This record gives sequence, C-alpha cells and structure tokens, in this order.
Amino acid sequence: MVVRLNKVFTSIEKLFERIDVRNGMRISFHHHLRNGDLVVKHVVGAMSRLGIKNIKLSATSLMPCHDFLIDFIRDGTIVSLETSGLRGSLGEFVSRGEGYLEYPVIFRSHGGRARAISDGEAPVDIAFIAASSADIYGNATGMSGLNSFGSIGYGIWEAQNAKKVVIVTDNLVQGVLENISICQSQVDAILVVPSIGDSSKLKFGALVSKSDPITKVIARNVIAFLAKSGVDLDNASIQLGSGGISLETTKYLIDYLKESGKRIKFAIGGVTPELVRALEYGYIQSLLDVQSFDASVSKSLLRNSRHHEIDVNTYANPQNDSCAVNFLDIAILSALEIDVNWNVNVLTGSNGKFMGAIGGHQDVAEGSKLTIIVSPSIRERIPVVVKEVTTRVTDGKYVDVWINERGIVLKEEHNVYKKNLIDAGIPVLDMEEIYKEVEKLVGHAQRPRYKEKVVALVQDRTGCTKVKINEREVIK
Repeated sequence: MVVRLNKVFTSIEKLFERIDVRNGMRISFHHHLRNGDLVVKHVVGAMSRLGIKNIKLSATSLMPCHDFLIDFIRDGTIVSLETSGLRGSLGEFVSRGEGYLEYPVIFRSHGGRARAISDGEAPVDIAFIAASSADIYGNATGMSGLNSFGSIGYGIWEAQNAKKVVIVTDNLVQGVLENISICQSQVDAILVVPSIGDSSKLKFGALVSKSDPITKVIARNVIAFLAKSGVDLDNASIQLGSGGISLETTKYLIDYLKESGKRIKFAIGGVTPELVRALEYGYIQSLLDVQSFDASVSKSLLRNSRHHEIDVNTYANPQNDSCAVNFLDIAILSALEIDVNWNVNVLTGSNGKFMGAIGGHQDVAEGSKLTIIVSPSIRERIPVVVKEVTTRVTDGKYVDVWINERGIVLKEEHNVYKKNLIDAGIPVLDMEEIYKEVEKLVGHAQRPRYKEKVVALVQDRTGCTKVKINEREVIK
C-alpha cells in the first residue's frame, strides 16, 4: 500500500527537520510581493534561531522590507547575496563593505538568473516560494487568496529547478486549487504561515505612477516618436518597463492606439492595470505576464483567456532561443543614468549607492529590435546624462533611442527615423550637445570614491562579470 505523505506544516522547525535544512545551503525567494514580502523574514529568522549558518541567499530582487537581513548577515546566518536589485539600508550596508558578507553580492538580470539556476552556476538547494493560495497536495498560485499578487512566473521556474521546493502560503485550500501555477509533483512541502505579506505594497518605488509636467512631456515625446518616425507599431510586440515615465507612457500609448486604430500583437513583462485595460478594450491582443505590478491584475489572469502567465525561462532566459524578449519589436525602458556612449545604469545612483535593479533591463534591451530609453536629462539637479555611467548595466550597443523632456535623441544609424521626424516638424537632438547643456546648468555630479574591497559583481546575461563595484567611501 502506498504511504500518503502529509506535506503540510505549521511549524517551521518541523519543516526544517523534514527537508533537512543544513549549513551552507543556497536558498531562493521570489519578489512577487515586492515591498510587502514577509516570507524571507519567516524563513531566515527561523534559520537564525536554529543556529543554521553560512546560507547563500538568492532572491529575484531585494527591497527595503528586507533591510532586516543586515542582522542576519552580522550573525553569520547569511554569507552571500544574489539578486537583481538592492535598495534601502541593506543596499547602503553592502556598499559600505562592513566586512560581514564573505562574498561579493552578485547582480544578475531576470534572464541571467533563470540561466544561472538551471545551468549549474547557482543551483538552488531549497526554493521557498510564496503563494497566495495552495492546496494540501502542493498545487500553488498567486492569483487567488487574500494576498493575491498575480503571476508567479519567477517561482514557477524555481520550482522546476530547485532540489527541494517549499510553498509558503497563508491560504491553504483543502480541495484541489481551481487555478494551478505550480504543480504538486514539484513540491516537497507546504508551510502555512499567518501572513505571506501585504500585496497592497506591490506598488513601490519604480512602480509608483508619476504625473508631474516633465513626466508628461517625456511620455508625449515617446508617442510623437512612435507616431511620426516610421516605426511599424501596428501588430508589433512591446515591453514597457517599470518606472514612472514608462507607466505614464502606457496611458498615452493606449490613447494613441484608440485614435489610430493600430493594435499591439502582444505586450510582455510586468503587467499593470493600464495594460489590462488595453487588452480588454482590444488595443493589445495578448499579455504575457511574468510579474504583475498590481494586485488587481490577478483578476485579469483569471477572467481573460488572452492574459497568459509565463515563467521567467519563457520570458528572458538567454539559453532559450524562444524566450519572449527575442521576439520584441519595441522596448521602452527607464534609466538612472545614460552616458554619451549610450550605456545605461539602472542599479546605482551617481553617488554609487544601490538604489535600483537590473530586472529585465539587459534581457529586453538585447532582445528587442528597437530599444528606447526614457528619462529626464536632469533629476533633482543631478545630471542623468553623463560622460560615463557610474555602473554600466546595459551596453550602449543595445540602445537605439533616448527620449527625454528636451526631445528625441537617435543613434546615427537610424537615418530613416531621423528624416521622418524632421519632415514631421519634430527636431532630433544630439547626445553630446545635451550632455554639454546639462553640464552647464548643473555641473558634474560628485563621483563616488571607492576603496579596494570588491563588494559586488554585475554580470551580463551569460554569467560573465562586466562590472566590479568596490566598497564606497562614505563622504562626511
């Protein structure tokens, strides 16, 4: 007779005994709850209480809600971090190189991470996957429950590749889930906790909409470019990245699609309520959703047959020739800095502080036929356009257009777009000239001073180190 295994645990200590948690393991988490996540705290806190040490923590991104990890780095529970982003006090702690982490933080894009956990570079021993609903058999989803967050696309790939998989949920269903994102056959255990977090906090940082005059001007400039440059928008595929300008551009794009009668074939990446409305109005034919940027998007995944949940391998793994970013026609992405050689920084401020994330920036820019960067030329009297970016995340060779509040900047090879814009009465600006104008207005940003210790490595999508970030000297 087959012995039926009870996978459900309410005691994290008993769970750790069952799955044999040991010193030195690599554990992973997703960030679908963004700044509302509590799962990392549940798990790492328990490891610290039980004296488990030398853990390698691999997360799709780290937010200010994870600042508590500083204490667990100091006590030796955590010895290394792997992530796409770092912010808040934890980011400041790492950049100061206080000597607690044994290894430099490794920054990977979402596609780069998908590659690393599947090709053996960064194998995951235990994946702790937050799910807003799970059943007693181990089926799980992020689409239902009190803290529904939408797509669980990062977690799906973790479940397929980790040696052991633990679903962490605050909504355990006794029957079989109606909608299944992660299959029970991939799950070793289910941990039931009082709360996985607060999905109302998905809108954080780069996902906060902006409607200030400069943002609106940039968004209108983007639509002017798409309408007048000769870009074939009808039946195109598109990704609009995170960032207030990209979010505002989405609203203007929907209005343009309505007026022009043009239609988008599919949109990918982080899905917003605006994209859902465009889908339901028929302006976008399909949505491919690896990460939902608002809890309300869950309802669309449940009711719209053309709104598809996809995993991060399908989204952006560079070892997957059929990944969605390789079929993009247009990408609209944000920047903290852009330099005169078109390189883009989305990870650190000009002062060297960690304040952003690679996310899918490298993946999308490399895969898309046309990559548009949107940003102001100056942000809070700090130049965005610089001679050389502080941290080179996305190489300039993958960028085609920079659109800012002053206008549109094109690479020289886009002569057809340039002619069409000029013929339409839209001036095309020069990168070097804008750089010089900005320099006259606000001068140079104070560049960070670094010490000898390397505190972080930025990888390209294939796993090669492209940038070493040293300990930052604190200027008093």
